[in-house]
Amino acid sequence: GNQPWCFYSDRTVPKCTIGADPKAPFTDDEIAEVMQHFEANLDINGSGMVVAAPDHNTGPGGDYYFAWARDGALSMNAYLQSKPSLAEAEQKMDSWIAWLERSQNQPDPNNINILTEPKYVIPEGTPYTGGWCRPQNDGPGLRAITAMAYAGVKPSVQQKVWAIVKQDLDWVAANYASSGCDLWEEVNSDDFFWNRYTMRKALMQGVAFAKTMGDDASASTYDTAAKAISGYLSGHVQADGFVIESQNRQKDTAVIEAFNVGDMNDGVFGPLSKEVAVTLAGLSRLFCRSYALNQQASEAGMPGVLFGRYEGDNYDGGNPWVLLTASAATLLYRQAEAAAKGNSLDPSALNVMAGLLGRDATPQNLLGAGDATLALMKKYLTNGMHMNEQIDRNTGSLTSAKDLTWNYSNVLKAMNARKAAEKAIASISTISI
Repeated sequence: GNQPWCFYSDRTVPKCTIGADPKAPFTDDEIAEVMQHFEANLDINGSGMVVAAPDHNTGPGGDYYFAWARDGALSMNAYLQSKPSLAEAEQKMDSWIAWLERSQNQPDPNNINILTEPKYVIPEGTPYTGGWCRPQNDGPGLRAITAMAYAGVKPSVQQKVWAIVKQDLDWVAANYASSGCDLWEEVNSDDFFWNRYTMRKALMQGVAFAKTMGDDASASTYDTAAKAISGYLSGHVQADGFVIESQNRQKDTAVIEAFNVGDMNDGVFGPLSKEVAVTLAGLSRLFCRSYALNQQASEAGMPGVLFGRYEGDNYDGGNPWVLLTASAATLLYRQAEAAAKGNSLDPSALNVMAGLLGRDATPQNLLGAGDATLALMKKYLTNGMHMNEQIDRNTGSLTSAKDLTWNYSNVLKAMNARKAAEKAIASISTISI
């Protein structure tokens, strides 16, 4: 028959699958090199600040030599998780805590609350005053999560951390519904999933921390706000289970990063939930179609998918991002660990994940899928473990900001999650009946 052209064109689009046998994507030496590049960007010039990238001319993004509140909080959390002992982490952590004290207690030149400033000038530590997407409301919660994690392993800083965190959490409890810019600094909403889900974690952890500090009134305030935020989350779930970032930015990998950063291990968007599986599979399909690199990998029988930011992104050509591909791998490792610990995938998620993997969603296969995802990203690294923000969607060349700190942060977090998954899988195989 005279079928329309699109009938045939659809059939030629390969379907990406990510299932593979486990194979460590990075050697120990390579991870040590990642840590070296990462640490070079922390406590920059002894200021306690984290530089987003030591790159003054990234192309369309301009100068990345600033300290972003979000990148700093996420990076210092990854740093704390990735160091084998407190003694190895505390110098840079203490320096970051001292920076928070300075940054949060200064006048704001942009006529917004200092706590919602997105980025600061290095080495002065004052808010950037040029035109920018302000306010950004995720900083207070993310800072609080990291600072509380540090106080948890170093009790001597509890009092100092509480003074900082209380400012942040009081702001979140009172202003979680206020409007601001998204984490990509492009669109405004008062209801981003990334903000809501990470704020919920900050407040829930804040309840326990406030009680430890003898402040039951604050604990009660944070608890009320956390419950209210929890009530908003279901508004992000579409009929099929897919979780949207916001009404004006629906298909966005920020949601995957949120699943990893904001999980409280309480079953709300847990790694094996239907919503998480449907969102991961939906975004995999989107980026499989969007990028020639993913199509080429699929045609060559190479498993894995490179992830970008959102549907229709055109910043610097709209490419796969290293940090988000690592975030997807982290989620797969977290699924592998949860499954190995005897938790079962939501029944309606089983088929979704099996379709994405091209094989059964066993702990082993989920581990392998995380490996394949990172291995596909690693294939495009050309200068040791140096990683730019993006990988050109057509040519595979590294592009945009060089040595982006958030990349290293997320690769280290992915490898930590891999270790936990491996350990959980090993303990199944050693159980004797």
